[in-house]
Amino acid sequence: MKRFQISCALGLCVALGLGATGMPAASRAKSARADTAAARAVQIPIQQFTLKNGLRVVLSEDHAAPTVSLCVTYDVGSRNERSGRTGFAHLFEHMMFQGSENVGKGEHLILVQVNGGDVNGTTGNDSTNYYERVPANQLDMALFLEADRMSGLRITPANLDNQRNTVQEEKRLRLDNQPYGKTSETVDDLAFDNFAYKHSTMGSMEDLNAASLEDVAQFFKTYYAPNNAVLVLVGDFKTSEAQEKVKKYFEGIPSQTAPAAVDMTEPAQTAERRTTIEDPFAKQDRSGQYAGLVRPRHAWRHPVWRAVLAAVSKTGEGKGSRPASGGRTGNAARHQSF
Repeated sequence: MKRFQISCALGLCVALGLGATGMPAASRAKSARADTAAARAVQIPIQQFTLKNGLRVVLSEDHAAPTVSLCVTYDVGSRNERSGRTGFAHLFEHMMFQGSENVGKGEHLILVQVNGGDVNGTTGNDSTNYYERVPANQLDMALFLEADRMSGLRITPANLDNQRNTVQEEKRLRLDNQPYGKTSETVDDLAFDNFAYKHSTMGSMEDLNAASLEDVAQFFKTYYAPNNAVLVLVGDFKTSEAQEKVKKYFEGIPSQTAPAAVDMTEPAQTAERRTTIEDPFAKQDRSGQYAGLVRPRHAWRHPVWRAVLAAVSKTGEGKGSRPASGGRTGNAARHQSF
């Protein structure tokens, strides 16, 4: 068994003590002008509109290849979960492939793949998204599949039990029985005080076991509504035709009452926090190798934030980093921003 420590420097620049970017004002202005000119040289056509049911749509016509990419992002992640009912956002990433009103169990994946495309979904703290990349002549199929599961997902006891077990097994495989697998969960619990970000996206075994069919159905009704989603379509299509297709498949889906806003406030944090993990699977001591900065909301807008990221990269990544040159294991430290 090995022991390793985690430390989190809390606050925008507490640990690094940075008060300026370090670049002269004239140089920064010149660099900014060059960046602006380069950005203006790239023209990406974007059309945005909103359906009557509140679904926001973004279209970008691009004929570089005879393909289209469709992504539906729902404004729900683990931050929306409540105590005692964690893991729902990630559970739904799995449930969304278990069939819908007009699509059988597993057929969503099969239909996309046999037509030369690929499909997947991801879950995070703040959102959940699902995408298809298909040949341009399969645009209708991709739109139909996404609309069908948005309007009529099959939430059955069999599907719930099956995917609950799948998620629990994923947790055992990826986190519970992996060296250093508990690190991410421990860091979040250490860094945050607000439950929205303090708990794991994967959820707990106890909460997943306690989830009822009614809990799951209500979660779907609340968050998987058109007025809580954004549809982005990029690729080889005519914008006017794509707009009509989106309306055809999605505008008939009823909107729902908007979810309550999530309290994401954190108390002021000005001191370092540390903890030690006893890991029976760890073969190598990684003491001091996990460090992070808790990033206040909209920190990326702060003029110092880029300097913070640069300093984190310099001190913790690559062969020239401090841990690599003089650390206990010779490996670069893992610095994260939270």
